Amino acid sequence: MTDYLDANRDNWNDRASAHATRSGVGYQVQRYIDDRRLISDVVGFDRDRLGSVERLRTVHLQCHIGTDTLSLARLGARVTGLDFSPVALDEARRLVAETGDDVDFVEADVYSALSVLEPQSFDLVYTGIGALCWLPSVQRWAEVVAGLLKPGGRLFIREGHPILWTMDERLTDDLHLRFPYFEQKAPLEWNDEASYVETD
Repeated sequence: MTDYLDANRDNWNDRASAHATRSGVGYQVQRYIDDRRLISDVVGFDRDRLGSVERLRTVHLQCHIGTDTLSLARLGARVTGLDFSPVALDEARRLVAETGDDVDFVEADVYSALSVLEPQSFDLVYTGIGALCWLPSVQRWAEVVAGLLKPGGRLFIREGHPILWTMDERLTDDLHLRFPYFEQKAPLEWNDEASYVETD
């Protein structure tokens, strides 16, 4: 599993630099510097469902370059972002250094969160869309979430339905299933944009 984890981390290290471009492509991070009240589209969509996060000690798992993380801080949460990509966290720290948002970032694989964050100390665990599909075990992830939350704390998750990740987007005549619906022992590996290799 370490090889797969390393390959996935390398993938996200590469993506982080592209996503952190200041304008025009990626996450357009310059907008957060120019407008200190701007909330990401993701957190904006979730805002009514989130309720008040004012003064809630919050951890954002798999935070990537921190645009959603700083958005939670702008809503009043006391936020820690956690990610396993050092490049993504460098970009996230650079961003909040420019915006002045009060956010801490911690580097760790999500399954190791309890070794770097204080157990049962968070009012809110937050994760956005497209996070769970990268994980080999949702059960292990849920155990980490339970370990992070204070008694009475809550999890906020918005994720695509697993059927979404099974679709073959190359075919447009109808809906076609291409990828496994259920968790697999080994992850899928892509050789290029158009194909993947079954590893099991």
